[in-house]
Amino acid sequence: MKCISRVHLTSMKSIAIPIVSLLLYVGAVKAIENSSLRILKPDKNYIKTKSEVDQLKKSCRKMSTQKAGETFAAFIDKQLVPHWIGTPWDYNGITQTPGKGKIACGYFVTTVLRDAGVRINRVKMAQCASETMINSLTKNKVNYSSLSFNEFINKVKAKGKGLSIIGLDNHTGFLYNDGKELWFIHSSVAGTRAVAKEKARASSVLYYSNYKVVGFISQDANFIKRWLK
Repeated sequence: MKCISRVHLTSMKSIAIPIVSLLLYVGAVKAIENSSLRILKPDKNYIKTKSEVDQLKKSCRKMSTQKAGETFAAFIDKQLVPHWIGTPWDYNGITQTPGKGKIACGYFVTTVLRDAGVRINRVKMAQCASETMINSLTKNKVNYSSLSFNEFINKVKAKGKGLSIIGLDNHTGFLYNDGKELWFIHSSVAGTRAVAKEKARASSVLYYSNYKVVGFISQDANFIKRWLK
């Protein structure tokens, strides 16, 4: 019988442990993906919600830029995004109406921003590379590509409450930090193949992307001041 040295066994264990950990992680991710987050639709329809943006800005003008940024971020997460959950993804999707038609990842981001009162060219920006989109909105940008996945999650969470835009290998979406959990909100080809809100730490789309650049729009005082004009 072939003899296996202790050194060889130790080497095998050092290889096996990370592989097992990775398999367990992937299995957990798939389980979470298959159980999509259920979000109740708001009582008001989307048109009514959009019509309240001017009043929202009026209220935010009386706040500090930090508080206004948090309010802007919460409005998108709590009032606009729920309407979009479940809207089908398509590479060429350009719908402007949640629940009707299909929408690509870039168009989802720019449509939601526009509907929140950000003055942008929805179509032109949606067709940009994700980092170009981010650069056009904020200078408060960090590239996390060199970090491990857990370091990336922890660093973004440490930034505190707010809404940011993330650029990935071939994808884009929002990151929303509610102070307790970091959420990934995007129109995705993976999983449900629709607009989804999922825990960032459990997202396989985030996990497998080598490139990660984040623009912290709601924490950028200049961005918020432009939004309030």
